[in-house]
Amino acid sequence: MSLAQLKGATAYLVDSQGISVKAAAEDQDEEVESLLNSFDVDNKAACGMLRISTNETNTLSSKHKRTPAAVPVHHDQLSASLETASAGVIVDTTLSDYQRYWNQFKDFCVTINKVVLADDVDGLYPNLPADFPMWIALWIMDK
Repeated sequence: MSLAQLKGATAYLVDSQGISVKAAAEDQDEEVESLLNSFDVDNKAACGMLRISTNETNTLSSKHKRTPAAVPVHHDQLSASLETASAGVIVDTTLSDYQRYWNQFKDFCVTINKVVLADDVDGLYPNLPADFPMWIALWIMDK
């Protein structure tokens, strides 16, 4: 190995010291779940069960495009469409993904001193603080 390669390895080692084992394990868990979800999508696609949405209005000529007034929308139709579109979206790992993300978010709220204990975040509902969306944005930016 050359000296230049060792210097590069040293830089990576120094950078990695700032990453906790817990964070690395969480990242690995996310990657595994993502991989498993992709297998589920591939399997559904292979069986013809995967629905791919297309926007028909994009293929119409400009003189034939629908205007909002030309397409009456009813709540029942929208609800039925949403239910159909959502079918099969929640797979085995989806709920565990949501729970894991929620727990990560609660831990983050402790690190930014918004709550004392992670479980205190659950007690904020239904009277969420006005800056709660900012907490979420900060958590996303931190990820």
